[in-house]
Formats: sequence, structure tokens, C-alpha cells
Amino acid sequence: MFRKIAEGDVFATKEVCATSGPRCAVLPDGGILCTFMINSKGGANDFVPMAAYAEKGLDFKAAEAVWPSLKGKESLFGSVRCGSDGMYSISGQVFPIAYEGEDFWSDEAMGMKENKVFFSLSADGKSFPIPEEIELPFYASAEQPGGLLTEEGGKYTMIYTPYPTIEKREEVDNTCMVILRSRDGGKTFDAKKFGMIEGDSQYAESWITRLTDGRLVVSTWQTASENSSQYLLSEDDGETFKGPYAQPFKGQSTGIAAWEDGSVLIAYNQRKHGTVGVWLAMERFGENGSLELLENEPVWEAQTATKTGDSTDFGQWTDFSFGEPSVTVLPDNSLLVTLWYQQGDVNGIRYVHLVRE
Repeated sequence: MFRKIAEGDVFATKEVCATSGPRCAVLPDGGILCTFMINSKGGANDFVPMAAYAEKGLDFKAAEAVWPSLKGKESLFGSVRCGSDGMYSISGQVFPIAYEGEDFWSDEAMGMKENKVFFSLSADGKSFPIPEEIELPFYASAEQPGGLLTEEGGKYTMIYTPYPTIEKREEVDNTCMVILRSRDGGKTFDAKKFGMIEGDSQYAESWITRLTDGRLVVSTWQTASENSSQYLLSEDDGETFKGPYAQPFKGQSTGIAAWEDGSVLIAYNQRKHGTVGVWLAMERFGENGSLELLENEPVWEAQTATKTGDSTDFGQWTDFSFGEPSVTVLPDNSLLVTLWYQQGDVNGIRYVHLVRE
């Protein structure tokens, strides 16, 4: 089981805005970097990536914009990660801004503005250069919440989910995910579709990480399936993936981190089944898609699932009152779960510090 040892805010405000996408990375000196986004409202195309640092313990200092010069010029949603090569990256999706107050999302299209993916690399996790942008290899808009997996030898991997576009200039294949791989430190990327399924489909919140046994695991949320939380496994370094397989739990939006002995931690939202809030699961994968569920329990309870009390279906996501959890393994093997929340008149980024017993 997981035991909570501390809980608090990375960031909280009563200003009119929305917060989203909190992710953390441990710095070389043992401090913690938490990145997240602020935009003017849910669905607004004016994301500003923010960074908050905690030098000791979990005492986070005031958050500041990562790239203040891009504010109002580009809308960036990015996630921080620290790779096995020791590099820090912020990577995600970037939208052009046509005019102040526009939305990046359309309920009618059930999709987003045309966009690109981006990444920025840092050796110390404290100074990130202006991002490099990558054109999408297939027509779509990209949802890329899980950041960039960097490894030794200049091997970089990111995955994204193709979404319908507001512009609708071409048909979009959203029955798959896309993997982008670089072998030259991000100078060039190869692209390939994977996880293809038939019928009504839309992957979301897709993450990739490497397990300690060398396999790659993808955690995703299939918005059009009753078995919404799913995963895929690769035993050949991403050349092929087996799955998708249904998780033994149902939830929305999953954030993952590798754990010892080839197992994985999965933080996810629960709005329909059991305690409403953020849950944390621990799993160990076997062969042919089998898994052993080691832990699965709520670690943060929400006051309400939505702001208005209406539907918790995906189409009502701008009404959700919390979401996008992530989990980070700290140097002492304790766990840090982060999430965004809106409770009453407060928008914020919450953390929960846990140990496994």
C-alpha cells in the first residue's frame, strides 16, 4: 500500500486562469523541478509553460515562465523529463496563436488546431533554450503530453496521438499513435504509426518509458472504449508493439514512471468508479501482455469530479475539476504525485508525497 507523508501546493492562485500538465524531475543537487502550464481558461490557445523549483524538501519557490519571450507568440504545452543520459528535456505540442482569446480545441471537430511538436534540452534542468519544432509526418494535430525519452548515444523517443483538426484540410488517421525516433541527438527523426485498431478510436494521454528490464511500455487512454485505460509493450526497442491490452482498472489520463524489477507506476484519474480523485497503480508485466497488479489505490481525493456537476465523459473535459496526474520516483525511493486542480475559486498544482509500505 501507499502511505501519504506530505501534501501541499506547488502553485495556487485565485486569479482567473487554468492550470494543467504538472510533471517533475529530480535535479543533480537533489532539488526538484516541476513544470506546468497556465492558460487563460480551459481550451484557450495561450499556454505558458511555467517552472517551479524546490531546493530542499518540497518547499517550491514562486513559479516563473520558462520562455517569457514566447508568451503571446506561441502556445506551448510541454512536459519535463530527465533521461538516462542525464539530460533534461521539455517536450510537447506547440500551437501558433492567430489572435488573442482563440481556442485550441473545438467540440464540433473533437480536435485541435493544427500544430507541431517541440523539444528543448538542458544539461542542468535550470536553463532551457528556445525549443526546436518538428513538423508532423502525417496530417493531424498532435497531442503529446508525455514528453521526450532521452537515452545514451543521442537516442531520443517521443510518441504522440493524432487528433482531428479544426481546419479539416485532410482526413486524419486517429486509429493509431505515432512514434518519433532520433539516433543523432534530435537532428533528424524517423516516424512510424503503431497501435492501429479498427472502429471508433481516439487515443489520449499517451506516455512511453523504458522499464528496468529493457522493454518499452506505452500507457494510454482510449476515449472511445469501455476499457479506457490500456497499455502496449515492445520487446525489440520500439520496432514493434504488442497490444493494446486493457488495464485491470478503468480511469482517465495516465502518467507513468519506471519502477524497480521491471515494474511500472501509473497515476490516473478516477471520476466514475470508486473514490473520485487520483489513483496510483503499480504493475509488473509478464509475457504476451499479461500483468500482475501489485497496488491500486486512491492517493488524493477530490471534492468534486467536475466544476458544474455535469457529465464526466471525455467530451466535457473542460468542465473537469482536476486531472493530468504524474508520478516521479525521488532519490530515496519515495514517490511524488502531482496534479492540477480547481476547487472553489482556487486554481493550482497539488503534490502528494508517498512511500510504499
